[in-house]
Formats: sequence, structure tokens, C-alpha cells
Amino acid sequence: MNERLEQFRKTLEGEIKSAEASLAKAVHHLTTSSETGVAALETGLKETLGKIEAKREQAEHATHRIKLLLEEEAAHAVSKYEDWKTDREIAKLEKHADQTEQQAADAILVAAYSLLQAEAAIAEALKARKIAIEVAG
Repeated sequence: MNERLEQFRKTLEGEIKSAEASLAKAVHHLTTSSETGVAALETGLKETLGKIEAKREQAEHATHRIKLLLEEEAAHAVSKYEDWKTDREIAKLEKHADQTEQQAADAILVAAYSLLQAEAAIAEALKARKIAIEVAG
């Protein structure tokens, strides 16, 4: 891993130095443009165009890799969003299931209580009927 990192550092350093040299040349061209002849400017232009052509393929490959990376990042972001939505929907379903289960348990408790009240009412009615029969005689 260190070897690869070192290679990356060297490559990056070389590209930065190359960019700095290009910027320095551009500044030089700007500052000396009034003193430089047309032939010298034409030569500088041809030299720069040659460098552009030499770097074009590298730049195209780099652009392609950047596009692929951006597409991959976008796909990853969409995937994470979809996962989040799915997790959110699952959480909502679980909450609904919890509430419905609690509702069912509460309904059973109320029904059981109602059955106990019915049992007590039956016992009370039977007792009253028994007393009425004994009194009537």
C-alpha cells in the first residue's frame, strides 16, 4: 500500500510541476508579448499545441474515469437513498404491526372483561330467579 501511495504522490507531484511550468510560461508570454516577435509567438503556439496533442489522450482517459466515478457515486447515492426509503417503510410497517398487535391485545382484554361481567350478570340473574322461586313458593 505504501508503494502505491508513494507512486501516486510522485505522479501527482509531476503533474503539479507540469501545471506550474505551463502557468509560468503563460505568464512569461503575457509579460513579454509586446517585446516578442510574431515568429517567436508562432513557434511558442506550435510548441504548446504539440503539448496539448500529447496530453489529449491522457486527458480524455482521465475525463472518462471521472465520469465513471461520478456515475458510480450517483448510483451509490441512489442505492443508499433507496435503502433508507426501504428501512423507513419497514420501520413504519413494524410500528403499524406493533400498534395493531396492541389493539388486538386490548380488544381481547376488553372482551375477557365483558365475559366476566356477563358471567357475573348470569350468576346474579340465577340468584335472583332462585330467590324469587323460593319466595313465591
